[in-house]
Amino acid sequence: MPETVSPMPAELGVSAAKVFLTLIALVVLLFATYWLLRRLVQQRREKGEPQAAIQILEKRMISQKTMLYLIEVEGKKILLGESQLEIKRLGELLPNESRDDARREV
Repeated sequence: MPETVSPMPAELGVSAAKVFLTLIALVVLLFATYWLLRRLVQQRREKGEPQAAIQILEKRMISQKTMLYLIEVEGKKILLGESQLEIKRLGELLPNESRDDARREV
């Protein structure tokens, strides 16, 4: 009758420990990657893109299909309206005009 070779209990324990440590290392690596990506995205949001020629200063949802955008292009502030069918320029704020002045005109 052939004998079945079974691993020694010590070798089984070492193998289990290696598998467990590898699993722990993978979990730590996963959390570190998640933390790093989240931090990079957060820094990018906070920093913004000051070199960009076009910046979205504010956006407001008017209805489910309509948005208002206040954008800045080369120092000019422009109000845009977006619907399902078109994007329309609604007005422009002068460089020395504040938001309060624009609200009084409407």
